Amino acid sequence: MNNETKMSAEDFFGELEPDNREKVPARKGRTRGKKSMKGLFAEVKVKMVMRIYGVTKARALEIIAGRADEKRELKSANDESTTAGKGNQDSIFMSAEELFGA
Repeated sequence: MNNETKMSAEDFFGELEPDNREKVPARKGRTRGKKSMKGLFAEVKVKMVMRIYGVTKARALEIIAGRADEKRELKSANDESTTAGKGNQDSIFMSAEELFGA
């Protein structure tokens, strides 16, 4: 083998263009958006209900919505009873002067 039969890398592969690499963007994986803590909590809550009750995701969402409604009704009932109780508190309590007739 002499030098005439040997080929250089440039002859074999063709001319390498360094500019071509700069034009082609690097391949990147698809990034995922950040989930909020609220979203993560909701996801975990649904999965927990699914596992505890052995139901589908749709049924778990119904159960969670029903419990949220119950909680709202209970809170509104408590708020109404405390506001009604405050009105009665004035008539229940009396000052020391009224009690001892001073």
